Amino acid sequence: MFRRTKVCSAVLVAFGGTLALGAAPAFGQQTLDRVEITGSSIKRIDVEGSLPVQTVTREDIERSGVTSTEQLLQSITAASSAGGTANATGAGASTYGLATISLHGLGEERTLVLVNGRRLAIFANPSVAAVNVNVIPLAAIERVEVVKDGASGVYGSDAIAGVVNFILKKDYQGLELNVSTGTPTRDGGGQNHGVSVVGGLGNLQKDRYSVTFSASLEKDFPLFAKDRKFAATGNQFPYIVSGATGQGNIEGAYTPGTGIPTEVPPGSGNFVETGSRQPGFGNSPGTGYGNPLAAADNCESINMFLNPTPSNKGAPYCTFDSNTFVGLLPKRDLINLTANGVVKVSDAVELFGDVLFSKSKVTQRFQPSPVRRQFLTSDAEFGKQGVDPILLIRPSNPNYQIAADYLNANGCGSIVGQPLGVTARVFDFGLRTSEDENEQTRLVVGSRGTLFGLDYEVAAAHNESKTSGTVPDGYFSQVAYARVINDPNSDWNPWSLTQSAAFNAALAAAGAKYTGGTLEAKSTADGIDGKISGELGKLGGGTVQYAVGAAYREEKLKTTPSAALGTGDIAGLGGATAPVDVKRKVASIFGELLLPISKTLEGSLAVRGDKYSVIGDSMNYKAALSWRPNQTFLVRGSVGTSFRAPSLIDLYTPETIGTSEQFDDPGTGQTDLQVNAKNGGKSDLKPEKSQQETIGIVFQPTPNFSAAVDLFNVRVKDYIQTPSAQLIVSRFRAGDPAYAGLVTLAPNGDVDLIDQKLSNTGGSTVRGLDVDLRYSENVADGKFSARLFGTYMLKFDETTPSGAISHRVGTIVDPAGNPVSGADNGGVVLRWKHALTGTYSTGAWAFTATQNFASGYEAGRNAIDNDRNFIPSFSTYDANITYTGIKNLRLAIGARNLFDKNPPGVFTPVSNQFQGGYDITQYDPRGRFVYVAAGYKFW
Repeated sequence: MFRRTKVCSAVLVAFGGTLALGAAPAFGQQTLDRVEITGSSIKRIDVEGSLPVQTVTREDIERSGVTSTEQLLQSITAASSAGGTANATGAGASTYGLATISLHGLGEERTLVLVNGRRLAIFANPSVAAVNVNVIPLAAIERVEVVKDGASGVYGSDAIAGVVNFILKKDYQGLELNVSTGTPTRDGGGQNHGVSVVGGLGNLQKDRYSVTFSASLEKDFPLFAKDRKFAATGNQFPYIVSGATGQGNIEGAYTPGTGIPTEVPPGSGNFVETGSRQPGFGNSPGTGYGNPLAAADNCESINMFLNPTPSNKGAPYCTFDSNTFVGLLPKRDLINLTANGVVKVSDAVELFGDVLFSKSKVTQRFQPSPVRRQFLTSDAEFGKQGVDPILLIRPSNPNYQIAADYLNANGCGSIVGQPLGVTARVFDFGLRTSEDENEQTRLVVGSRGTLFGLDYEVAAAHNESKTSGTVPDGYFSQVAYARVINDPNSDWNPWSLTQSAAFNAALAAAGAKYTGGTLEAKSTADGIDGKISGELGKLGGGTVQYAVGAAYREEKLKTTPSAALGTGDIAGLGGATAPVDVKRKVASIFGELLLPISKTLEGSLAVRGDKYSVIGDSMNYKAALSWRPNQTFLVRGSVGTSFRAPSLIDLYTPETIGTSEQFDDPGTGQTDLQVNAKNGGKSDLKPEKSQQETIGIVFQPTPNFSAAVDLFNVRVKDYIQTPSAQLIVSRFRAGDPAYAGLVTLAPNGDVDLIDQKLSNTGGSTVRGLDVDLRYSENVADGKFSARLFGTYMLKFDETTPSGAISHRVGTIVDPAGNPVSGADNGGVVLRWKHALTGTYSTGAWAFTATQNFASGYEAGRNAIDNDRNFIPSFSTYDANITYTGIKNLRLAIGARNLFDKNPPGVFTPVSNQFQGGYDITQYDPRGRFVYVAAGYKFW
């Protein structure tokens, strides 16, 4: 019968084995022992390794009340809202139901996600190079192990921040049915229902085979901002006022067929300002001659509101509060299937395999699309079809008189009689609705055993992710819509929600509404690997062990936009999108040594080389040392290097011209601007590289108490990211030479075009402490246990290519009130975050309570006097009661956010999410969520 040494077990995990990641730090742990004790509430010095590993057990999962893998990962204190993607952040965006994890705020693309020690295919999406954690079935997870340290020396690319390994159930015997249902105690939606089956046959030692399978169904109901008072409006004066494009604002006079706006001479009329920006239409909703309804204080009649600040010409205008129409959580239907098995061919050979399949459908509804001239100028279909890129109300339109009376009354009669450009918030086709489907498939087959006295393992894996998007409602062709409105016979009324039958018939005849596909995408990764391990003599502490091996994989990405998406003419879907069909090959070699230097001192060294067919070679290492002078004390440390290869998405996403997110221009004082923006990848991107160190202590003075504190330090250079529009413009206006070529100005000095393509944009230095405290005590007839996981961030400094530094800990703005680098991507690097859990078990009962704490931070400025806006610290409390007094039956009832606490108000202009009024990356908008669950084991 073959044996598994420490190094063998580590490499099995690092390069595709099926053992637990707890051994992967190969740096001093007995793997099989580690598997047996991961559920213990007290750490034991003799099973601690030289790297910090946090384990979330099955019992932790069941007592947490989480309803998705995404929510489970949010309970890990080392996971930061900065740099990750959550379901909530996808409201109004094409994320296809994606959810990711970002360790220590370094980003989802720098956190390696594994299942049973193996990679998954990255999510098939042209904008995100990360794994969708929601494809991993919550019901099938046995435990989650998190290595909070860079590990490219063992794992290869993407492990700069650390590794999250999901260990699925295996070697299970019996059949178990689990059902759960949960609901917020407030009205409006957000319910969750789930059912799962887990079964298994065979005993590997007795029957020479073992098969485990699971199947689960989940359903999440949507929740809308209008049903939560704290999120129902984007107007939180004086901190922030929604600047979304409104209906019926007059942009200016326009000469059809010439593409040239016609302006009244400077100084004419009550609403005309003098100054260098007088000519031309502006890029902001607050640019132009205002709105007749605003002058009458009647914006509400068209679902708008009166902006408290006049336009740049001093005119009153209407803006749109999108929050009322935005979803906070999408509707989601999910099915997951898993299976794994092992057959013992002989005492020296095992055959193994595992299968994972996940299919989800995510449905979102959000606000209608805006239209103004700035949004139409990048749509090439207007030029091809000879349509003016503007919405015009002509003098021949019977509703033109509304504008004429308004302009004449305010001294702007010189433009009366000319066609007028007008903005719109297009309710004609209903709320935008997207239906996105995602499938994830993985198949692994292999053999392991002994050969010529050495342990070996060989395996092959196929990974695939597919996405498909459709839009059934709310979308339309911009050129078809403009053609109908610009027709000299049109009677379009931009100052009414009700249009004439003739206008509606013309829209229908023009086929302006679009229903159909958006994007089909497929990401695959096929690979093989092999490794051997053995012994190399002895040192003072025991046998020196080694492992060597090689791996090869081929990655492919194919995206196929629909014909409509390819034109860039569908409002709300971005610019023209080109197809992508690319691939690359990756070959790797690796080696690892375990060095028991003495009875108390153990070292390890891992080296890995990766060769990419596109970007070249990378060599990385990990060296670790642990000193265990007695059974109560451990000192550990490590140094190493990591890297992240630019993904196929990063390298080959075609350039598109779309519309930027909103930003403020400090050079002109204009706010809520949106301009044309270049987006896409770059084939000359360099790999990111990092160096990291950890040092920590584990102390267990009594059998009842243990403490672990680990200091981590990471330095990353050549960040690959999309700079935000706000960052680019702020740095450009500050004279930063690194941003000089990223902004194009119009002749009047306004920002006209921003280059937001991916680039290597400086780096970061990240330093902090991970804390793990545990205590247990027998109390009365039961046992009390408590644990605290916490992360304290000492530094998170992000550096631009020119050397400018953004200090990101505890703030999303710099001292001047401008957003720090990375803030516009969502999330904040909290100074301190912890989860404190206490459990009392007695007989068949277990009572659990958890405090989730997040420290405060600074966000935005007061719009009146520029006072700083501090968000206070925030705590929620969870509770769970579990009963197992009936044979084979497990019952649970609980609540998340037990006291139904509202989030603190977050009023900041630096996030590009549609929701407002609270921090969507930190808070569950459902509020108090109560649930019941039951599990029955048939045999």
